[in-house]
Amino acid sequence: MKKFLQITLVVLILATVASISCKSQNFIGMHKDEIIAEMKVSHKNFKLNTGVINPHYKYLKYEDKINEITILFFLSDVEKCTLIRKMCDYSNINDVLAELNEKYNSEGNNKWSYKMDERIFDISMEEGEWFFTVTTQERRN
Repeated sequence: MKKFLQITLVVLILATVASISCKSQNFIGMHKDEIIAEMKVSHKNFKLNTGVINPHYKYLKYEDKINEITILFFLSDVEKCTLIRKMCDYSNINDVLAELNEKYNSEGNNKWSYKMDERIFDISMEEGEWFFTVTTQERRN
C-alpha cells in the first residue's frame, strides 16, 4: 500500500508540473476573473490563497495541495495578468527543465522564449536556496 501511495504521489506531481508549465503562459493578458474561472476548471489541485495580501502588488496566489508549487499571477491596475511566477520545490526541477527545453526556444543560461499570437514571451528560471522560480512575461520591445 505504501508503494502504491508513493507512485500515485509521483504521478500527481508530474502531472501538476506538466499542466502548469504548459498552461501558465497562456494566462498573460487574461482578466483576474478569467484566471480564477480557468484555474477552477483546468487546475483543480490548486487552491486560491487569499490569506496573504501585499499592499504593493495586485496578484492572485495559488498553491497546490501538497505545497510543492506556488503560482503568483501579477495583475495590472485593470486586473489583467502581466507576469507569472511559479515557485517550485527542487524535487520538480528536472521535470520542469525537461519541459522548458522541449517546448520553448532556449536562449541560454536558464532562459527560454516562445511566440504566440504574434507576441513574444520570455521565460526565465532562477534557482534560490529553498526553491526555484520560473517567471513568464511578455517581451518588451
